[in-house]
Amino acid sequence: CKALKQLLDAHDIEYESTDVDLMFKDERDELFKEMAAFNEKKAFPVTFINDKAIIGFQRRLIMEELGLKDEN
Repeated sequence: CKALKQLLDAHDIEYESTDVDLMFKDERDELFKEMAAFNEKKAFPVTFINDKAIIGFQRRLIMEELGLKDEN
C-alpha cells in the first residue's frame, strides 16, 4: 500500500515490504497459508507491529501502535 509506505517513510520507520501481486502463484499460495491465522480474507496491506497484525491501512491504529502522534 503506497499510503502505508509513505507514512512509514515520513516517520523514518524501517520496514520490510512484500509485493504480493508480484509473487509467483506458488509463493503467494504459501504466503497465504502462513498468514491465514492473521488474515482469513486475504486483505492487504497487513502490517505487523511487534506481535500484532493490522489488516488494511488503518492509519490511526498504526500510529497508535508505533507510539506516534497523528497530526491529521
